[in-house]
Amino acid sequence: MDVKLSSAALSSDFISPSAACIKPIQIDQSKPNRHVLRLEGLQDEEEASAGRLTAKVTLNDCLACAGCITSAESVLVTQQSTAEFLRSIGAFDHIVISLSAAARAAIAVHAGLSLRETHGRLAGFFRRLGCHRLFDNGLASDLSLLQTAAEFIHRFRAAADPAAPREGAAVLPLLTSSCPGWVCYAEKVVGAAALPHMSCVKSPQQIMGTLLKYAHGAACGVPPERIYHVSVMPCFDKKLEASRDDFFNGAAGEHGARDVDCVLSAGEVVQLIEEKAGALALVDGCEPDRQPDLSGLSEDGALFTYAAPGGAGGYAEFVFRAAAAELFGVQELGPLQWKAGRNADVAELTLEQNGVAVLRFARAYGFRNIQNVVRRLKSGKSPYHFVELMACPGGCANGGGQPRPSRQDAMDRTQHIESAMVNPTECVQRSPANNPRVQALFAPGGFLEGGPAGAAAQRYLQTQFHVVTDSARDPLTISW
Repeated sequence: MDVKLSSAALSSDFISPSAACIKPIQIDQSKPNRHVLRLEGLQDEEEASAGRLTAKVTLNDCLACAGCITSAESVLVTQQSTAEFLRSIGAFDHIVISLSAAARAAIAVHAGLSLRETHGRLAGFFRRLGCHRLFDNGLASDLSLLQTAAEFIHRFRAAADPAAPREGAAVLPLLTSSCPGWVCYAEKVVGAAALPHMSCVKSPQQIMGTLLKYAHGAACGVPPERIYHVSVMPCFDKKLEASRDDFFNGAAGEHGARDVDCVLSAGEVVQLIEEKAGALALVDGCEPDRQPDLSGLSEDGALFTYAAPGGAGGYAEFVFRAAAAELFGVQELGPLQWKAGRNADVAELTLEQNGVAVLRFARAYGFRNIQNVVRRLKSGKSPYHFVELMACPGGCANGGGQPRPSRQDAMDRTQHIESAMVNPTECVQRSPANNPRVQALFAPGGFLEGGPAGAAAQRYLQTQFHVVTDSARDPLTISW
């Protein structure tokens, strides 16, 4: 059989793909009825030719390939599209949508609406499509922050214990792992040098999927495999994250369930709204969902937020405050004073006692800055205890899946989105530990009984990462 790879170039938001992703291989052009192996969704110049068989390469095949970093933006996979989402409505007992803060803010800015109006109109839009409920992702974000803080404090204490082994739980710096673009890079390129440092805590997207499929599903009497969960995110690479086998519950050959069945970017949702209704402003809204379970909203429909600058979830700030209080007894820090780095996407944060830096944190967004962090990590010269990493410059607010008006500067748009995410006239600022729904989940008899250190939290809120090597690749994933 002769094989030809489509030569359409793959691209990522902010890093070029390996040449292996775009190099065409033609073994023999002379024989008829050649089979074509192509990446699903890319335009193949000979796709319409008669007598060709097409092998689809799925997201899992992409994850098994070390030839690129993040190909999700260019590879349209059938199970991660608006078309598949629409086809799935009616095929499941319960259709639920989870909405991230960055995606909602971007949609609000694009539509010229307030956050609460945007939330209500999105709920109305999805409900008219046949979906049952729209959830705010804030509860999952709170759980992710609390679990990450607990993990860091545990590692810091283990690292300070001379009797503790110098591996596993004692490894510092701790690197955040909520960004799937960074995770793909770490697994496929950096490998063993990075993975011991990576936080084991699931991203808010995957935590929300676990809560919806198991806690909410049990409350509704619907089994996980009969719930279809759609996550609306600012990032195309979240499609890659949702497709990981680590987030599929069920043995091989069994009918199991993914935590997240479909990821739609904010831009894809805007396009779907424009196709179905013309504009979000033309959609009739509905009352905020106030059911006291996982909605993420207060009883009056207010939006809660952990207010931290930037559009990346506030990991560094929250963990810094928690560690300062728990490890060094510093309770009131006030506004944190970040020290600017060599560019706008790098900053450092230090806690000093008696002239000695006892905590050193950093945030680094964009692959150039990530690569600098990795180089210092490999050389053993990293000065930090904790680093918040994001593949996109500007963080999630500037995610590759956000709607992008052609006449607006990227920096201005990102700043506008960041401001909208923590707008004090619409958002109630609150520490994650003070979220009553978090407290209910951690309470005796709750879904996550025992708190961040409990067995349930370890099971449902944590994951693992893997070095992707040549031997781990799928047979369809050819190394050219």
